[in-house]
Amino acid sequence: MTKHTTKYLFLALGLSTGAASAQPWGCYDPKPGHPTESEKTQYIQLVSGLAIEAEHKHGVPAAAIAAMAMVESGYGWTRTALDANNLFGWKYNSASAAAGRNYYVLTCQPPEDVNNKYIKFNDAADVVDFVAGKLAVLPAYKDDTRKYQAARQAGSSAINASHDWIAGIADPYNWKPETYKRTVIRMMNNPVSPSDTISDKHNLYRLSENAIAPTPVGGGSAATQSNDFTMAQSIFASKLSRQNRRCEAPIQDFPKWQGFPVQRCEYSDSGVVVHTHMLNPSVEQLAHWTVTACADAGAQNTQACLKAVSSQILSASSGVFPVAGFIPEPANSAGGQGEQMFCYLFRDGVTVNTIATPKAPLATANRCPSYEVSNEVTRAKKFARVASTSRDDYRASGGTEPVGTDQDGDPRWLDVVRTLYQSAWRSNRNELISAKAKAMRAQHQFD
Repeated sequence: MTKHTTKYLFLALGLSTGAASAQPWGCYDPKPGHPTESEKTQYIQLVSGLAIEAEHKHGVPAAAIAAMAMVESGYGWTRTALDANNLFGWKYNSASAAAGRNYYVLTCQPPEDVNNKYIKFNDAADVVDFVAGKLAVLPAYKDDTRKYQAARQAGSSAINASHDWIAGIADPYNWKPETYKRTVIRMMNNPVSPSDTISDKHNLYRLSENAIAPTPVGGGSAATQSNDFTMAQSIFASKLSRQNRRCEAPIQDFPKWQGFPVQRCEYSDSGVVVHTHMLNPSVEQLAHWTVTACADAGAQNTQACLKAVSSQILSASSGVFPVAGFIPEPANSAGGQGEQMFCYLFRDGVTVNTIATPKAPLATANRCPSYEVSNEVTRAKKFARVASTSRDDYRASGGTEPVGTDQDGDPRWLDVVRTLYQSAWRSNRNELISAKAKAMRAQHQFD
């Protein structure tokens, strides 16, 4: 929201959410009754991943970009967010400035707020990338972005560097820079419930920490990092490039995965063919995650670690992340006995039981049953794809969210796996794989 855009939108979050639908809808406010707590959680997850990608690409602080999108769009529920995918109140001045995009007219806007045209974006990813790019190169903001990059490279914390950046761009970005700076910082401190105190559980600064690729143990050079990535990439490419999975067009609004390119893909094993919703990583993503995991695990022998972790991923999942649906496997591959093909139901990368599927059914006529995403999960099994990370691995790596035990099969394990995988999708770090690498090193599987 630049100084010449809406003057009021970022103040809308002072209003309570979840109000009755009969409440008048202020021009810059979130739609009455929204966001609900679940809508807020989904929006935070969506924007967080996009903000990490923006820091990778443009060098702007992910923590601040995510917070700005939450503040200015009412967690995605203002008119400009709903009707134009415009999460920042970024106004339309010309076709050239909008890079050929069309515009949306906010008809309720009062006359004192000059220019009621807002750029109309394709989706959340489009607007985050556009605005982040502008904040990296426009003369009014580029010096602050360069200072942020230099501070992070010099070892400054994400907290201090992000605060300095938002203080630097607030004027000329907003007409009330001090108020705007405080509002965004409160959101960075706690996006669930904005606060002057940094939340250990919910703060956005961890996005900027995740956006910084780690230096290999021993202070490896850029060339060493490149060689490690090339090695990991080669391992995955040699095993996965020959796979020919036919997938349909991405679904951007799959339940709980809004904004992620979930695809319905054909998958087969031993002649059993299924069609399952998946979000499978690329070879490049797997390579980045593996290199980072070895650094996070403190591997002394990086090559041995890369081989061990990539082998673990390939044997555990073949790089497949099932969002929802069946995966056929022989009984002996899932801890049973024999070669009979069973249909194991997955949700959010974890094998589950539901009310409709209390146990894995046998494949019939080389097919698995149909499934409903709406069926309630009654039990979440032990391992999370793509590296068969367990609850114990997660906790040993510092995870603090409640996930239950393998014995009680607490379904909250799915929420953690989904959140971490979504964060990893647009990052060089997959915390689930890093947790597995740490567990493997503790078990002396490398080094």
